[in-house]
Amino acid sequence: MITDIQRRNQILKRISKIPKEKLKALDDYISKLEHEPARKKRTLSFAGAWKELDESVFDEFTKKLINNRQKNRRRIDE
Repeated sequence: MITDIQRRNQILKRISKIPKEKLKALDDYISKLEHEPARKKRTLSFAGAWKELDESVFDEFTKKLINNRQKNRRRIDE
């Protein structure tokens, strides 16, 4: 089994072999990876937001949602 330190060292060796023209793309990709957990955390912050929502309100919302989607679908089909 490979350790985190070994994996990082392997990655660094591979990075040193990448042509300089591709370093910007690599940097952009790494930046994207660094910010990914923050994006997931933001999305998960809504988890349980409707936990205490009254059942009748939720049912009404669901029915309206279905109707609105059907209306939008009709506009797209036309």
